[in-house]
Amino acid sequence: MNRRNLVVLLIMGSIAAAVLFSRSGPPVETSASDEIRAEVPQATPEQSAKTSSAQDAQAAESSMTTAKTSLANHLRELGACLSIHNTLRDDKENNFESVVASVRSELGDLEADSLDWKNTHVVLPSGEKRRLRLEIEGTGEQSTIRRLKYYGVDADDLPVPLPLSKEQSINPSDTFLASLEKEGRITLQEEARRGLFAGGAEVYHVERDGVLSEFEISYQGKSFKCSDLESSQGRCQCF
Repeated sequence: MNRRNLVVLLIMGSIAAAVLFSRSGPPVETSASDEIRAEVPQATPEQSAKTSSAQDAQAAESSMTTAKTSLANHLRELGACLSIHNTLRDDKENNFESVVASVRSELGDLEADSLDWKNTHVVLPSGEKRRLRLEIEGTGEQSTIRRLKYYGVDADDLPVPLPLSKEQSINPSDTFLASLEKEGRITLQEEARRGLFAGGAEVYHVERDGVLSEFEISYQGKSFKCSDLESSQGRCQCF
């Protein structure tokens, strides 16, 4: 190979290398933060769901503890208001039975306890909402009737009366009430009752989904009333 041909080959090799470099481009540099992000594994949907469930359970447990502590404090206020020596324990569950147990030594057993009204909210499989309200009405001479009101719910979440026959609305049977409740998924059950202690004190209380929401006890000219007991915003009055 002569000198001229060797020069031509060197020039062509340089051009090919330049073309190859321009196509591939310079190597991309990665930063330390990019490498760290690449090493962190992403949480799966199952892991996220477990974390969320654990957080919900922890929040529920904290709420229950707060409710217990609040009820214990309110029972102390009750004793001071009605001038009675009631039993006090900080581990009492937030229900009406805890209130009865607290005052039993002073006010006696609960001798009368009757339903005043009951609300039930149901969501049908179609997504429609239904509301049932059962009210106890006095008719004189210590007799009562049960009156059922049945509602749908409009787009603004307002109740819309649904028709019932006289047999269904006046003193409805427990079987009929249960059939309406079983039409869908129950989302709320709220019940109010009135009672009388052996010592003469009158009591009214409301439970929402099995949790004490409010109560009022009247005794010897004084009354003690609590509301919003299912939340940390519970408050009481003595009058």
